Amino acid sequence: LSIKGTSQYPEVMLNHSTGILEFSGNALPEDAKGFFEPIVSWVDSYIQNPCSETTLKFKMIYYNTPSSKILFQILKKLEGIHHQQKSKIKIIWSYPDDDIDMKEAGSDLSENIKVPFELKSYKE
Repeated sequence: LSIKGTSQYPEVMLNHSTGILEFSGNALPEDAKGFFEPIVSWVDSYIQNPCSETTLKFKMIYYNTPSSKILFQILKKLEGIHHQQKSKIKIIWSYPDDDIDMKEAGSDLSENIKVPFELKSYKE
C-alpha cells in the first residue's frame, strides 16, 4: 500500500514482501478514521501472514490526536504478533534533533508498546 503524502496527510509505504512499514510527514486529516481505514485494513491482513521480521519506520513531523490514537491501535496490533512470535517487530522513531515534542511522543510510545524501540534523532 502506498499513499503519497501532502501537507495534511502522511506518506505511507507498507510493503508486505519486505515487512517494512513507513510513515512520514504530517498526519492532520479532518477525518482520521476515514483516512486510516485502508491502512488499518492492510495491517489486519498483514498480521494474518506477517514476514518473519517487521520494521516500522516513523519520521513524523506532526500528527493530531485522532491520528495518534489510530497509530497507537496499529502498533498494538503489531505488538500482538510480536508476542505471539509470528514476527520480530522493531520500531524506529526518527525525530528532528531539536523537536522535543516528537522525541517525547516516541518515548511515550516506547513505554506503552512492548517491542524493540529505537529513538533516533536527525538533523534537518
